Amino acid sequence: MKVSISEAARRAGVKRTTIYRKLESGKLSKELGEDGQPCIDLSEFSRIYPRLVTDPVQRTEDRKSTPENSGEITVLRQLVDVLKQDKEHLARQVERLNEQVDRERDVLVMLERERQLTLPPPAPSAPQKRTFWQWFNGR
Repeated sequence: MKVSISEAARRAGVKRTTIYRKLESGKLSKELGEDGQPCIDLSEFSRIYPRLVTDPVQRTEDRKSTPENSGEITVLRQLVDVLKQDKEHLARQVERLNEQVDRERDVLVMLERERQLTLPPPAPSAPQKRTFWQWFNGR
């Protein structure tokens, strides 16, 4: 059985670029499928990822809830809920801080404009003293 590079990456739990790197280094070999797209034979894939060749559907069936791990699943779900709430809280906090930064930036721009309007124009600088050679050459 042959799978696409995307499916191989999904089964291995890695990014497609990782699979491409293994192809370029020669650790994996690819073939062209019937549609002309590159694909990887599962027997070839099993050399690099021996435990991950099985069908993803079959792997999820193997991990179904049992009485032994149902307590762990409940705790993990609660933890996920808490983390989601924390994420939402932090997103709101970041949004408030970004708004505050924008307001302070506006105030800073306004103060800078006001300062430029109230400052007197710069005084003309004194003529620079010429060196002997500048005087001699008439510069």
